[in-house]
Amino acid sequence: MTQKRQSSLVVLFLLFELTALLVLASDGRGNAYLYTCVPLIVFIFGGWLIVSRMRGDIALFLDAAMLLTFGAMIQCMLLKENEPPVSFIVQLILSMIVAVACGIAYKKVPAIASARGTTILFGLSVLLYVMTLLIGASAGDGVTNWIRVPGLGTVQPSEFIKVFYVLIMAGLLCTTENPSPRRVIAAVGVTFANLGFLALQGEFGTILLIVATSICLMFLFVDTKMFAMYFGFWAVCGGAGVVVVKAVYAATGGKSSNFFLRQLIKIYNRVFITADSDPNGAGYQVHQARKALLNSHFFGSETSTYMPNSSNDMVFPALTERCGLCIALAVCLLFAFLLIRGTRIYFRSKDRYHACVAAGLVCQLVLQSYIIIGGSIGVLPLTGITLPLISRGGSSLMSTCIMIALILVISTNRLWDGRRIYHTYAAKLQKKGERAVKRVSGLRNGAGNRGSGNDAGRSGKP
Repeated sequence: MTQKRQSSLVVLFLLFELTALLVLASDGRGNAYLYTCVPLIVFIFGGWLIVSRMRGDIALFLDAAMLLTFGAMIQCMLLKENEPPVSFIVQLILSMIVAVACGIAYKKVPAIASARGTTILFGLSVLLYVMTLLIGASAGDGVTNWIRVPGLGTVQPSEFIKVFYVLIMAGLLCTTENPSPRRVIAAVGVTFANLGFLALQGEFGTILLIVATSICLMFLFVDTKMFAMYFGFWAVCGGAGVVVVKAVYAATGGKSSNFFLRQLIKIYNRVFITADSDPNGAGYQVHQARKALLNSHFFGSETSTYMPNSSNDMVFPALTERCGLCIALAVCLLFAFLLIRGTRIYFRSKDRYHACVAAGLVCQLVLQSYIIIGGSIGVLPLTGITLPLISRGGSSLMSTCIMIALILVISTNRLWDGRRIYHTYAAKLQKKGERAVKRVSGLRNGAGNRGSGNDAGRSGKP
């Protein structure tokens, strides 16, 4: 992309920001959005300069910036008063800082792809899971996925573990040209370990996302026979899961005090009960979302349908009602464009490791987006995941910004070779072995020479 074209895109983006400000001013939230614009514009200009300098994918960066702007718009519209959203601004600034730091670390630390780096990431994931189970706060309905941090509020560790999971899978599957069965089995074990901990927390949405990501990575980076076996296993598990969930619901009547049975009942309610069959119970959120969609017009509506979690799970219907079908369609197209640019980065990556990281992160972002969009309008089961860059949530926003930063770093194609780290370690071990052999040989030769000299002295020979 030429410099002139980049400048034109940034100018158009600034005009878009001005239009958004005028729209929110007419909605009575101009003051709130004006304060939000300051870090947002700093992020756009600063990010544009950084991505341009490192020759990253400008189009993908501006796509993410557009989505973040739509998110800021709807979050300001959902405020009760026209005041600066201090917590949202703090989350935005922290997310930018952490994303830049993670991008630099990914670029400068190739050891992240080593066996030791992969092990450390997995150990850190397990530690975060255990901490969540031991000291985590409940988010309702038996779900324990938050950790309260004094002075910072709550943090959702599973949002960051999703990023760790992709890096671990890349380290296991893509640091060699053809991963051995042992590595594939290790990758499957890591997947099931994550799913087990998520099941204990009651995170149905993240479980679905991890399974989908693992299938995508297995399809791309494992031979056809192993992928067919893996996919077949999940197909059988899906069919068995449907039978078990229906049987549990029929046996319990939809009520149970047991944690695991209650989670299965929750899955049944979200998969099989529609807004029409139970509009005041399990289908209440989707029923309200449909009302919001019906109230919306092409350019938005003045109505405000009540929806639980309108700034998080149900943010897409709220965005559609407030901003119009045109903005809702634009958001869907922007996520589709994110998939296109991410696929382009995947095909242009020069080694398997970075291609795997890019594919895994893009897969998570796009799947998460369409899963929650489909769930909120009643097309797919409703999950507890967020809409990336749109929903309210510090952990979600930070992890999404980290994903975007890593994808942009990979798009430069000026990174260390993901396979080189293992070859380097092997070479170092070989050199150490050669030095050890030479050292032992030298000691033996020296001892032999000293022994020969002493024998000569005792025999009287010169």
